[in-house]
Amino acid sequence: MKNMLLIILVAFIAIFLLESCTTINLSPKLLVNKSKYNKFPELSDGLEWGTFKMNRITETSGVNLRYFPQKNFFLVSNYISLQEFNPIKIDSLGNTVFQLNLYKRNDADFIDAINCFVILSNEVYDFSADKPTAVPFSEVLNKENTFTSEKWIETFEAHYQQADIVLYGWITELQSAQCVYFQTAGKWVKLYEFDSSGPSFIYPDGSKIKCKINRKEIPEKLYEEHFLKDATNLTYSNEHRYTDEYITPYTSAEASFFPDQALTYKKAGEIKTLAFSKEMSTSDGYMNPGIPTRFYGTAFYELNIDGDILNFKNNAIKSNGFSEKTETDLFLFSLPEKFLKKSALRFLTYDYGINVHENGKKGVYVIRKKGN
Repeated sequence: MKNMLLIILVAFIAIFLLESCTTINLSPKLLVNKSKYNKFPELSDGLEWGTFKMNRITETSGVNLRYFPQKNFFLVSNYISLQEFNPIKIDSLGNTVFQLNLYKRNDADFIDAINCFVILSNEVYDFSADKPTAVPFSEVLNKENTFTSEKWIETFEAHYQQADIVLYGWITELQSAQCVYFQTAGKWVKLYEFDSSGPSFIYPDGSKIKCKINRKEIPEKLYEEHFLKDATNLTYSNEHRYTDEYITPYTSAEASFFPDQALTYKKAGEIKTLAFSKEMSTSDGYMNPGIPTRFYGTAFYELNIDGDILNFKNNAIKSNGFSEKTETDLFLFSLPEKFLKKSALRFLTYDYGINVHENGKKGVYVIRKKGN
């Protein structure tokens, strides 16, 4: 009896060491279902299942996704690099209807994006338009920094009262000069603020750029916009992937720096991790003798949307430890509940953020009904 217990103890220790210190996979679920799991398709453009299909629209991670209910479209702010910007307009059915590929060195020396507007040094694209085109500024004011403070305020107020859209720009192509953009009857006017030696009306407040004149805050005039949310992971579709846990400490009865937290979101579906297969590892830490701290491999998934099941596989990470969960970097985003009748699109994002064991699958995938 003692020998049997000893054998069991030795076997348990051996299994523990193999599972914790090597890339040998001893998970019973993985061993039993290995043949089945290996037949799962990889995450990719064009996957179809049940009544749904999936199309890839970007190849970058951490992409900002927003919805504009007045014109019923989505804007995918895809920064491919610090020098390359690829904003994409998606209609309510999931079709790509317009996009730009802007390179700072070749196309513009300055690019800014505010609300659904892409602003260059000499022109503006309005993504809310049915057919967005570059509209040049009809007037550029105070570029030479010649206005007095009184004339600047007078000019601002005259344009503000007539404008349909008012935007505040913290960064411009001029060093140390902010500006205001006015759109009136389709025409654009740019009003530069003063350089660092003059009075300042435009200022940053957290993630917002605001304007205050004579101690009175003057609101921008914008299109209504909202972030999507993964209601399972309580994560929003801004580029930082804010979570409710992160936002809540900054929220008060008076205000929240992230107003969409007050909206109600329903789960867009469920992504269930069935198993994880180790393929390589890294050993971090001072004086680590070589014990793996993180494993990199393939995870096998079940995506359930309205009862339609898609099984697929994709790269994932798992830290070493019994209680550690598989880091999928997958999010399933959908609209606030009050807008679901306007669009039933879901967006799957794969936000893999490191170069180790990278598989070229990161990006945004739009999920829509077949036939759309």
